[in-house]
Amino acid sequence: MDELELLKKDWQKEDNAYPKLSYNDIYKMILKKSSSIVKWIFIISLLEFSFGILLLLINPEFESEAIVPDWIDTMTYIMLPIIIYFIYRFYKNYKNISVTDNIKTLINNILNTRKTVKYYIIFNLVFAGIASMSTFFAGYTEASGVTLSELNASANFGKLSIIILTALAVTIFILGIIYGIYYLLYGILLKRLNNNYKELKRMEV
Repeated sequence: MDELELLKKDWQKEDNAYPKLSYNDIYKMILKKSSSIVKWIFIISLLEFSFGILLLLINPEFESEAIVPDWIDTMTYIMLPIIIYFIYRFYKNYKNISVTDNIKTLINNILNTRKTVKYYIIFNLVFAGIASMSTFFAGYTEASGVTLSELNASANFGKLSIIILTALAVTIFILGIIYGIYYLLYGILLKRLNNNYKELKRMEV
């Protein structure tokens, strides 16, 4: 239970000895909490980006052993400006919330932060899904010497279906792991931010 919830419980006690906090005091407390949450979202995204850059730098060491389509490697570099843009948006969200001076603006800033994180996660999951499927098919072609087009042309639909379903299962498994990681990194923070949003909506009435 956080500090705000504890104080709310104390206020409900008739014999409490705590000073009554004003509307402005409560707002400042929520503002401080929201600013801290968005700051951590920005820091985590920055660390994630740094880790991705590190992987790109060491990629040549195992590139010859990895079966990855060339276009995936190219797309990875194209993604960098997009990721940088998202990080910039996280930073702007943090700065905007830090200087917010009214409830309506703070509510809008919280909503913008939630949208930015949502789009960021969707973007990464979509790319991860495409990369996983493509890498799986590239690996199959490398190992068997037979492409999906050749299987389709030979009317070997049974084997083709098994390969596609296996690729989907592997991709879903990988995306599940990635989503789980994102939930731990961002989901918990967004849940706390959403609690602040609900509290602000009650204060706005």
